[in-house]
Amino acid sequence: MTYKIPSRMMSADIQNVKSIDNPIILNRTEFDITYPHVNAPKEQQEREKKAEIFEGLIRSFFMGSVLIKNDPEVEINGIGLKDYYKNQILKVTNPRDPLYVGSYSSMQEELEKQYGHRDNCACYQQTVETCALVIGLDITENEIWNNLTSSEKNQIAEFLSDWGHGATVPQNWRLFNMLDLAFLAKHGYKINENIMLEHAAAIVGYYVGDGWYRDGQSFDYYSVWAFNVYGPIWCKWYGYEHAPLLAAKIEEANRELMKTYPLMFDSDGYTVMWGRSGIYRNAATSAFEGNFYLNTPNIDSGLARFIVSGSLLQFLTRDDFLEKLDEG
Repeated sequence: MTYKIPSRMMSADIQNVKSIDNPIILNRTEFDITYPHVNAPKEQQEREKKAEIFEGLIRSFFMGSVLIKNDPEVEINGIGLKDYYKNQILKVTNPRDPLYVGSYSSMQEELEKQYGHRDNCACYQQTVETCALVIGLDITENEIWNNLTSSEKNQIAEFLSDWGHGATVPQNWRLFNMLDLAFLAKHGYKINENIMLEHAAAIVGYYVGDGWYRDGQSFDYYSVWAFNVYGPIWCKWYGYEHAPLLAAKIEEANRELMKTYPLMFDSDGYTVMWGRSGIYRNAATSAFEGNFYLNTPNIDSGLARFIVSGSLLQFLTRDDFLEKLDEG
């Protein structure tokens, strides 16, 4: 079956993609603040172009993976999503492909050549996107991952292992590494358990009570999006079996959040826009979904669905939500 997605939905992401070999590069009109920075040194621009390619692919894979799960033969603009993402993921993780987005190790080597030393405090967008990649691969396990050859799986695993074991930012970014390593462990690949447990213990150490975590000095919806979504996923993939005491702490925190978190939304389920929270919009509701990854979820499913649906409509029903309302 071929399912035609209206152009006003995900097709906006791939409207300029002509074949399964073309990456998703989102159109933009600003070039000074966001990357790739046009006035940056050449080496920095090259690194940022790789990150741009990876982000365009993987952020769209958040939506694409769900569509593929629902219908493995789904097409957009005549391109089969299953084949497209399989092909692109293999390209960006292949060191011999022009679209290869780089490894943590190689970027550290570049710093050493350029400055004479490595920088364990350096952060790269690829670390963030690897976490989204493993979530998408988990969703499409039967449609994509299980249909890869052993060598293809090993290629992706080597890529993930390099980023997952690399240094990361000492706050919510630890969860990205944790999910990379959890995905690998779940599929039989060897990981450094000490690194995994150090990250998990640090995450638990950021907890400040009532379901909220400290993320630097911030207390806002971003904390919920990161800690109370990726944390429960980690519990399901790895923690319950291999680190039950830490998993119990993460579950306890999420269950505690559910006691009061519905009060953060108005009577229509709308997200209250404040501070840093406006950036994440509907993602503020994600902790409700995270709760259902736990062994013992405690949020009322009807209430959760009402809030999640209301918040989604808050943005989807705006006249200015899409750039081209007259199409599709």
